[in-house]
Amino acid sequence: MEDYGYYRRSRERKSYGSGFVVLKVADVVMMVATVICSLALVGAYLSRYVSPEKVWWLAFPGLVFPVLYVIEIVCGLWWVVRWKRTAFVVAVILLCGVRAAGTYWQPDLRKRYGEEVPAKSEIVVMSYNVKGFDKQFATEEKTTRELIADLATDNRVDILCLQEFAGDMSDPEIRPLLPDLPYFRIAPYDCYADRTVYGGLAVFSRYPIVAWKALPAQDEDRLFSMWADLKIGRDTVRVFNNHLNSTYIDNNDVDYLSSLHFISSEGRRAHVGDIVRKLRDSYRKRAPQADTVAQAIAASPYPVIVCGDFNDTPASYAYHTVRGKRLRDAFVAKGRGLQGTYGGFFNMFRLDYILTDREAVEVLHYYPFDVVYSDHMPVAAGVALGESDL
Repeated sequence: MEDYGYYRRSRERKSYGSGFVVLKVADVVMMVATVICSLALVGAYLSRYVSPEKVWWLAFPGLVFPVLYVIEIVCGLWWVVRWKRTAFVVAVILLCGVRAAGTYWQPDLRKRYGEEVPAKSEIVVMSYNVKGFDKQFATEEKTTRELIADLATDNRVDILCLQEFAGDMSDPEIRPLLPDLPYFRIAPYDCYADRTVYGGLAVFSRYPIVAWKALPAQDEDRLFSMWADLKIGRDTVRVFNNHLNSTYIDNNDVDYLSSLHFISSEGRRAHVGDIVRKLRDSYRKRAPQADTVAQAIAASPYPVIVCGDFNDTPASYAYHTVRGKRLRDAFVAKGRGLQGTYGGFFNMFRLDYILTDREAVEVLHYYPFDVVYSDHMPVAAGVALGESDL
């Protein structure tokens, strides 16, 4: 039915009024934002597959993947409300990243009846970057090392992987500390370190350690990975403990970025440039380390459990390479909500992981902890040996 007369002319006048101009300007702004965010998000998707040794700048979109994904959702909602075809393009881009988004956030749909505690039937694996048992986290009653030992004991941990392990770890010192974990192997970062005073990686176990090895460091860098074969009943499991190359970001850098001083402070170009160079160098060093760990995992004749501080996010090349197709992320399998493991930057980043063999290790539970004994948070998973149906 055609529209004649006053009502049609009235609508035409309204459509070209100030409101119409505002919408047009808003559409242009949102289109620019959508294009920029979409390109950056595609770069974040690619960052998982492209080694930073070849294209280092692709790692940066991956670093801020969650922020880009949320912005893309907002852009998509705008185009849905505006009833524009751009909404379909945005939807396709978002769908391509659904699995990646799931490594950051898991919907909390399961019913819970109080706080979950490990069952006696499950094998509890914990990974923790202890920051050298820094004294600033100690209390008047207990040292940091004692607090972390109590945490492991109270939660019935069966396999404990520690990074940035430091201090006097001779037999008389360590055995009374973790009586429930009588088997342990310690690998210092520096092969020339003293035999009892270490800074490095450590694996403690309730089960006998029948073999172990430190993966060779590259280019005279510090040690970044070790494995230990544990005899669990009739089975043997190879546990990897990793501490991939640091980001080189110090407390001053964290405070500078967290307080948003880089937006208005003088000399921000030099400071931000210095931070970018630190991140670039760390990405380039982590890439070959991740390749080495992935090769060692592929060569394992036993089911594997991989723990450690990767110093990188789930959208990174390092995480994607180590996880590969063989392993499952315990958080993705049984975690819930948004779980950060690093205390800086508003606890936004998940840098610490427990990955398990898809075909031989079933993930029963994922346990995050809200304790401040380090600049990282401990993570734990309850697992069972046997083929998983997940």
